[in-house]
Amino acid sequence: MLIEVSKQEPLYGSPYYITSVKIIYKGIHSRTFPLFVRDTKELINKLKVEITKIKFIEYMYGLDEVKRVIS
Repeated sequence: MLIEVSKQEPLYGSPYYITSVKIIYKGIHSRTFPLFVRDTKELINKLKVEITKIKFIEYMYGLDEVKRVIS
């Protein structure tokens, strides 16, 4: 779930976005956390990485550990 997007335009360098994101996985809500991205493609890739981490934790330790870690 994408909660908020803030565009940052530094004096030097290219603009980037600070996004506030919350992941809902099998009914478990994560804390809201920031992702710093340059474009939509990078946001999608970073979200895929975060979801893969959650799936790996579930595979290795079970759903109770996922709930403990992300909420």
